[in-house]
Amino acid sequence: MANASAKKLAIQNDKILDNLRKGFMIVHITFLSYRVFYNWATFTTAQLALYVMTTGVSMFMYSTLESTGRPYYDATGTLIKSGEDMNAEGLTAYMFDIIYVTWFTQMMAAFVSTKFWYTFLVIPGYATYKLLPMAISQIRKARAQGGAEEAEGSKSKRQEKMEKKAKKGHVKYVR
Repeated sequence: MANASAKKLAIQNDKILDNLRKGFMIVHITFLSYRVFYNWATFTTAQLALYVMTTGVSMFMYSTLESTGRPYYDATGTLIKSGEDMNAEGLTAYMFDIIYVTWFTQMMAAFVSTKFWYTFLVIPGYATYKLLPMAISQIRKARAQGGAEEAEGSKSKRQEKMEKKAKKGHVKYVR
């Protein structure tokens, strides 16, 4: 069977993205029906702004996953592109994590307390935790290279003379 692994990946990606869409529907219908319609008296514009912001972030992540992971078929049903692996580590996994943190935050803010909106700060906190060591190592590397260049510039006259002599070469031409 040709392209069996691509077909298997396409089916798997379709299933994952469909489950993600169902999760979005459940979370947003639940939030809106409970928080907005049932508890309208306690729903503020600040909560609306937080809901729109967190939904925007998670929808951006979902649309990115959708565009990279959704398989494409032609009119006859032949697989054209299976999409990227939705179970891959790295950025794909981080996008799923951001979506899940958003869902958790929205559900807890709807049913438990509005203080759960602060849970969304876990995302930039984790990004800082992961990126700060890399940034510090790059800064240290740049400083070390700058220090090495300074050390080259501070040579004694004798060292400069010897380097100049070495560059000149010692070739004697004989007739």
